[in-house]
Amino acid sequence: MTNSKSRLPYVCGSLVFSVNPADRIRERMIKMKIRTSGIKAIAKDCLYGHWPKAIIASLIASFFGAFCMSLFVWGRFFLIMAAAITFLENIPDYADIILIVSSLIAIFHFFVGETVRLGYIRFNLSLLDKARVRLGSLFSCTGLFWKALFLRVSLAFIEFGLTILFILPGIYIYLTYAMAPYVLEERPAFPVIETMRASRKMMQGNKLRLLKLKVSFIGWDLLCLLTLGFAALYVTPYKHAAEAVLYNEISGRAEVYYAREAYTPDKKVS
Repeated sequence: MTNSKSRLPYVCGSLVFSVNPADRIRERMIKMKIRTSGIKAIAKDCLYGHWPKAIIASLIASFFGAFCMSLFVWGRFFLIMAAAITFLENIPDYADIILIVSSLIAIFHFFVGETVRLGYIRFNLSLLDKARVRLGSLFSCTGLFWKALFLRVSLAFIEFGLTILFILPGIYIYLTYAMAPYVLEERPAFPVIETMRASRKMMQGNKLRLLKLKVSFIGWDLLCLLTLGFAALYVTPYKHAAEAVLYNEISGRAEVYYAREAYTPDKKVS
């Protein structure tokens, strides 16, 4: 039985969503037309009132390597480290110290990062659900450590194998399996292969949407560089909340979100 409060329409930007069954078809049509700008608008709407927690969560997740989820990110990390070593190579001992420290950081991020990323995904999905948002969510998926690590290793090998041949196949694979961590967070009983298969199916016809969303943040990424990373305090939560919104849309989970119903990972979405 749906309570009277949940029958109220939910307003997000210029879109109004109702839980009236008669309006479901119209709502699905609206959702199908949501573009990158609409996804980003929903992300900002969900972050409203939660920015302090969202910023702290992104800083913690970054510290634990939650965003080092692709070979392209790892490549950028080692490029920065190489530049630092080259710059400091004439200063005694500094280059060796940076090499050792960066290697230790990379190893730490590789083994711990994916588990924290699952927690960060849970944090962002809580924002979308208008549920209670807790920083403790970041460490709520430690029981999935081995599955998360296996997923990261599997994707790394696939990406590496294709990227060394051509760049475009590597990007294609990254987009294909981008939603696998989201699936694993919501379906922890799934084997890793199943999460990858679910992501592959989910991204059919949606790879371009994700690519457009990523590209739309290039300007923000340049701003982060120009501000020596300070703009990332705003951009990082915004970017990952937008990705969560896209997952919400293409997974079918959005219907639950717009209907303002309680969501549990085991609940079937019609």
